[in-house]
Amino acid sequence: MVQLSPAATGRHQSRARLTAWLAVGAIAAVLAAVRWQFPERPLEAASPRALLDAGFALGLAALTLIVSLGLGRCALSWLRLEDLTRLERLVFSLLVGLGMTAYGVLALGLLGLLERRWILIWLALAGLAGAGEWGRALTRAPALARTLPAQWRGLHLGQKLLLIIGGLLLTLSLLQALTPPWDYDGLMYHLQGPRLFLEAGRIVLLPDVWQANGPFTIEMLYTLGLSVGSGTFAKLIHLTYALLLCLATYALGKRTLGATAGWIAAAVLVGIPLFPLWASFAYADMAWTAYELLALMALLRWRESQQSRWIVAAGLGTGLALGSKYLALGGAAVFGLWLLWHSRARGPRAVLVNAALFGGIALAIASPWYLKNWALGGNPVYPAYFGGLGWTEERLTYYTQYHDSFGVGHRLIDYLLLPWNLYAHHERFGTFQGSAEIPSLLFPIALFWPFIRRPAAIKGLGFIALGRFVFWALGSQQTRFLLPLFPILGLMVAAVLLDVGRRPWGRLLGRVLPAGLAGGMLFATLLYSIIFCTQMWSIPVIIGAESADAYLQRTVSNYQAVRFVMTQLPEDARVLMMWDGQGYYCDSRCWPDADHSRWTRYVQAAESTGALADRLRGEGVTHLFFSRGDIGFMALHDPSGQHVAALRFFWSEFSGRHTRRVFSDEWVGVYELVSR
Repeated sequence: MVQLSPAATGRHQSRARLTAWLAVGAIAAVLAAVRWQFPERPLEAASPRALLDAGFALGLAALTLIVSLGLGRCALSWLRLEDLTRLERLVFSLLVGLGMTAYGVLALGLLGLLERRWILIWLALAGLAGAGEWGRALTRAPALARTLPAQWRGLHLGQKLLLIIGGLLLTLSLLQALTPPWDYDGLMYHLQGPRLFLEAGRIVLLPDVWQANGPFTIEMLYTLGLSVGSGTFAKLIHLTYALLLCLATYALGKRTLGATAGWIAAAVLVGIPLFPLWASFAYADMAWTAYELLALMALLRWRESQQSRWIVAAGLGTGLALGSKYLALGGAAVFGLWLLWHSRARGPRAVLVNAALFGGIALAIASPWYLKNWALGGNPVYPAYFGGLGWTEERLTYYTQYHDSFGVGHRLIDYLLLPWNLYAHHERFGTFQGSAEIPSLLFPIALFWPFIRRPAAIKGLGFIALGRFVFWALGSQQTRFLLPLFPILGLMVAAVLLDVGRRPWGRLLGRVLPAGLAGGMLFATLLYSIIFCTQMWSIPVIIGAESADAYLQRTVSNYQAVRFVMTQLPEDARVLMMWDGQGYYCDSRCWPDADHSRWTRYVQAAESTGALADRLRGEGVTHLFFSRGDIGFMALHDPSGQHVAALRFFWSEFSGRHTRRVFSDEWVGVYELVSR
């Protein structure tokens, strides 16, 4: 092999970096030209232009990742986090960089500059700021790609099978992500909030879409895509976070317990039946979980090295998690307590310094969201606990009752039996995929954690898992909100299974049990995903053989009724959506009910049917949008019986006297208010 001189090597690297810069610049120019000439196709259009829209979403996602990679690598250099493996560096860089990109959009929103041109200018400036870093990363990519065949040959059969199944699951999730958005929460607030912000040109308080007032860091990335007409971009970003979460789980397992544990932990995580489906939604849960796991990885490195830069990194991850979801407050509390406990040996001063460093950084990063709510709504965690602008005590009561209605109860015995009930009565903890929302069947293996020999690298992990579970139990007991606990449980399951192999009586089991159990669950999840994708059958809408309109008619329960409102009702119509919060595909004619209680509150305050009809007309309401699926779901979460009573009032007393049905299908009826 010919050895190049240092000068020749430098020139070669410079040329390669220039090539990378030109290639990325060309991609950006092509994307801009494509969108300029070919805006997102109308929902009714069925044509090959669908492939162009899908390609644009993929290209924009790739460009955003490149820009974020550069920002993240710069941040790692500032924090002096050099002693990372190549995979850890990639995960840290992308997670931190995506957060930085999102906060740039947040700044524009707070300044009243939330418009397409300013968002794209920010993306260009961020790309220039990190060009040196992402340029270096891209120049090394071909060499790394050439090593992949050798790495593949070095894997044993079980690892290859896990990778193949994982690749198939990723492909199926990608197909779901390329479809028009159809998931309930996405249509209710993850996409609806950014859409309303873009219409306002700034971040504003949205009392009627209360979820959009919480920490919204990830949705700022979705705003980037929506500003150029792509809702699919949001789903691709969430899928990217899911992939980074899997890689982070593997990396943590490999560092603390060895490569085999990394494989098992990642397989257990992906083997949760709904994990691939959740990943393809326009949600924020995968990002929230990934940032909490990033903080945990940094805390474990701090305990190993006692270097404060890892506390800074942990605060950064926690701050980004707190900026993504209110529920991260529980994780922040557990991490803070863990840090205080492990700082005590170095004296009170170390405890105070470490707590101030961790908490100060986390608070500083998350604070824009909480200060915004405090300034606009009068409540830093608006509208939770304390209500705020537009939130009466009655409305807050319905909000609290709904969130407390998940699970089987709140007695002491119910809390003690929670691990059992999560499986035996899993539908009580689920939302709109309730029958399938169940944790991994392998998680109960983690109960043997106290009885194994635990490596020093993961001592205290049980405390974090227990603390995270306790905070979840004290809040809304929805299975999806347990997601930050799942990677930790996967690592604990891997540790228990590997410990079995170290026992004299378990050597044979240790060779087949871990891969067999994890692989079996992964294969079951693959079968579930295949069945689901076959039912949804997304390929026609992706390639343009089916219009988005036709696809949404068979996937979104209220879509046909929404299209009726959009095409058949006058622009000054005001349609009160009863218990239904999905407003993304409608315009100002729809008045969605994101907290699922507006009609019930109207009925509770009404003195008579006539008085209620007069109140509705006084507020400009011309039609009622009755969603059978939504009231059916709310009836399952109605401990006071008031929603069912409001339903009976509508059918038995109100509808016959004051409404006329103008549309009806399997799921929704639209009723015009009339005078009788």
